[in-house]
Order: sequence, then C-alpha cells, then structure tokens
Amino acid sequence: MSASREKNKRKEQAAVPETSNEAKKGMSKGLKTTLTVVCAVLVVCIVVFFYMLTSGFFASHATAATVGSHKLTPAMVNYFYKNAYSSMQEQYGDFMSYILDTNSPLDEQTYDADTGETWADFFTQQGLTTAAEVYAIADEAKANGYTLSEKEQAAIESQLTSLDLYAAYSNMNRNSYIAAVYGTGCSEKSFREYLEVTTLASSYAQSINSGFTYTDAEIAAEYEANPNSYDAVTYRQFLVSDSLFQTSTDSSDESTADSSDESTADSSDTTEELSEEELTALKEEMASTMAADTAHDEQAFINAAYENAQDSAKESYADESYTLKEDQLYSSLSSDVADWLFDASRTEGDTTYIVNDSGVYYVLYFVSRSTNDYLLPNVRHILISVSDTSDESAMEEARAKADEILAEFDAGDKTAASFGELAKEYTDDSNGDEGGLYENIMPGQMVTEFNDWCFDESRQPGDTGIVETSYGVHVMYFDGFGNSYRNTLVENALRTADYNAWHDGVVGDNTYTTASFGMKFTTK
Repeated sequence: MSASREKNKRKEQAAVPETSNEAKKGMSKGLKTTLTVVCAVLVVCIVVFFYMLTSGFFASHATAATVGSHKLTPAMVNYFYKNAYSSMQEQYGDFMSYILDTNSPLDEQTYDADTGETWADFFTQQGLTTAAEVYAIADEAKANGYTLSEKEQAAIESQLTSLDLYAAYSNMNRNSYIAAVYGTGCSEKSFREYLEVTTLASSYAQSINSGFTYTDAEIAAEYEANPNSYDAVTYRQFLVSDSLFQTSTDSSDESTADSSDESTADSSDTTEELSEEELTALKEEMASTMAADTAHDEQAFINAAYENAQDSAKESYADESYTLKEDQLYSSLSSDVADWLFDASRTEGDTTYIVNDSGVYYVLYFVSRSTNDYLLPNVRHILISVSDTSDESAMEEARAKADEILAEFDAGDKTAASFGELAKEYTDDSNGDEGGLYENIMPGQMVTEFNDWCFDESRQPGDTGIVETSYGVHVMYFDGFGNSYRNTLVENALRTADYNAWHDGVVGDNTYTTASFGMKFTTK
C-alpha cells in the first residue's frame, strides 16, 4: 500500500466517531428513565385496577347481562338474584332448610346433579328470567306513555328511607347497608333504579289486567261452556293406606297391635309375610266394602271411617268433620277424584273408591254440588296492628283502642262513609285511603277469623264487630254484598286468559345473555 493510500485510509477512519464511555453512560441513563416511567405507569395501572376491583367499580359499571336493549350491571343482576332467593324463602318458609343449606355458599351446593348446576346458578337464571320480563313490560309501559304515579314514587322514597333504620342498627349509612345486603357495587342509585323499573312494570301490568272487562252475556256463555271450572263440590273422603295393614315389630307397636280390634290384629300378624299383591288385595277389599256399605248413608260413612282408622288416628276421626271436604273446586283436586265428583250424573249419597297411580286408595262419598251463585261480602275494617299477638299487654292495649274507635263510630251517624273516615285516620292497614274497604272478598282470601266474620250467614249490612287475628285487632263494618262468587270466578278466569295472551305478546321470547367478565362481579 502506498503512503498516500494509507494516509487516506486513516482519514476515513477518523471520520467515523467512536462511542465514548460518556456517550454509553448517557444512553444507559435514558434507557433507565424510560424503564422507570414504564414501571411507574404499570404500577399505577395495577393500583387503579385493584382499586376498581375492590371499590365496586366493575360491579357498578361492567356489563354482566343484557336483556332486550338493556345492559345490566352486576349490581342490577344482584337485585334480581336476591329477589329470586327471597321469593323462594317466602314460598317455603321454615321448609327452606330442607331444600338447601341456608348457611352455606349457594355456589358450593349442587342444584342439578346431571348438569352440575349450583343453587347460585339456579337463582341467577330465575333472577335474569324475571329481569327480562320486567324490562320488556317496562319498555311497553314507556312506549305507551305510562308513568309512575305520585303515590308510587312516594312509596319508592319511603322504601329507601326505611333502609336508614336498618342501617343505623348496623352502624352504617344507607349506601353501605345496601352494599352489605345486596353485594359490592350496589348503592342507593342502583337500588333506586331497580325499584323504579320493577314498580313501573308491576303497576303497568296491573293496569292492563284490571282493564279487561266483560259483559254479563260473555260471563254467562263461559259458565255454560265450562261449569266444572266454576262449581264446587262437598264430599267425604277416607284414605286406605298401607299403614292400616302394617306394624313394626318393636315392643310399642306390638302393644298397639294387641290393643286393636280383631280384624286389625289379624292383618298385622301377617304384615311381614304380605306381598305387594296381597297388600293391594287387602286395600281394595276394605275400600270396596266401605263404599258398598255406606252408599246413601252419610252417617254410616262417618262411622266406617272411624272403625277402619288406625288406633292412633281414631281421636281425629271421632270428629265428624274430619272426613268432610267442603266447597272444593275442580282445579284443587286430582283429576281422577275430580272427574268422578264433577260427573254430571252424580247424586247425593253416591260412593266409590278410586286408586291413583301411586297405588293409594280413596273411598269417596258425594254430599253436594254448588254452582257458587251467591254474593260476596264487601267489608270495611280498621286494623290496630300488634307485632306480637302473644303479648297480652299489647293485645289489651289494642282492644281498648278498638273499643274507643267503635264507640266513636256508634256516637256518629253510623254510616259506611263515617266508618271510612275513621279508617283513614286510625287504620294500620295499607288501604286506609280507600276507607278500609275490601270488596268482593273471596272465600279463604282472609285469615280465618276475619273470613269467618265476613261469611257468617247472619251478616247484614251495617253490622259491626271486633275481630282478633294474627295481625292484631280489627274493628269491622259490613258494607254489604258485591258480585256473585260464580261470576267473579268466571271473570277472573277470562281476565287471566286475556292477560296471559297480552303478557306473552309483550314478553314473547325475550330472554337474556350474560357476559362472563361482568358476571364475575355478581354476588352469590
């Protein structure tokens, strides 16, 4: 290489700058700064995420389910879930504990062994099905310009305010209490939304239902076409059970068998040897014999029921009303029993025996059939409520108050209107604004004591009285008679059919979809 070329090469190399230690250090500082910023951002994001997770942000903002055009937050799903659970509690009461463990997490208890669904899944499905129905009806109400009345709005406010008392007992404010009861993310705002939509749907549905009206001709035509749906029968019944021919072998049962009549003892002696066929033959023999021997002799039926009853049940059968079933509707009976009782050819004193699909034998005695063509009572009352009616001092105070109110009524003009004014002033019932009036009271609609006073055959318009029930003490006023019971049954049936048709048209196949992320924040 020539000297000149070597010189040029050295110039080219000098033109390329070398990275100095200082430059390297500078680059390192920049990278560290960037990484620091990125890490800080990640930390902030993590902190924010966990805050949102624990603060209820997702529970109150995420989408857990969609019904129609409505996206429901986990909080809203919680309300419908809790309502489904509460409805079942109200239905089964103390028997709820036999269905599921109320003290254990529901998502750890199997509802359907075949599918693996838990009770939490069940109540979620029930709640969301209800939600789909509620929002569909609420949307229909809004589309038709239907709004909540001032009274309904006030009731919502009252319900929210009532929470403050429970919250105070728990040293909480309203929002904290709602969250504690319904789940994280639930608040006064979301609870108000739930109350408003459910109240709107319920109110609108009720207005639609009550809006159906029918002419006398329509009612008469329906009754003539389906009399079995509206008439009632009175009859007597005796159950021929397996236990009549069976006893256990312990000493107590043996002594019971020894004390029974000869026929019962004979059958008991052979219990352990009886085949299913032999047991069936014994039941059929007793049933057929009793039916044949008691035809058109009601007292003979009463006596036979007592004689054939187990010793342990004879005290019950000694009461002649024990076998009596009064004013039973077709819909309240099993089809095999109902078909015989409601047969058009049935006459007083007819007897038969019926065996159902489970091998249970019934001996039946037909007493009478009623067309239910009588007038229903209209009654006003003033309730002095007593939270614990076993508290005698509280009851005495309520009785004294009832006596004062009745005396005030008697001192006036003693009219329905004046009683209604007293009801507005004094009653603890919710119908005070209506003057304490209940119209067209159906048999069995009210608690026993209230019902018995209303349906007393001697009752006349203007009658007054004082009745005690599990609710407290009632000052009663018989307002008169309303609609025919039969026509009311017919009208209710027609209205139910029309309402169901309307309901199906509005709700239709409206259902729900769930979002897995949002559902994670619902409370089980």
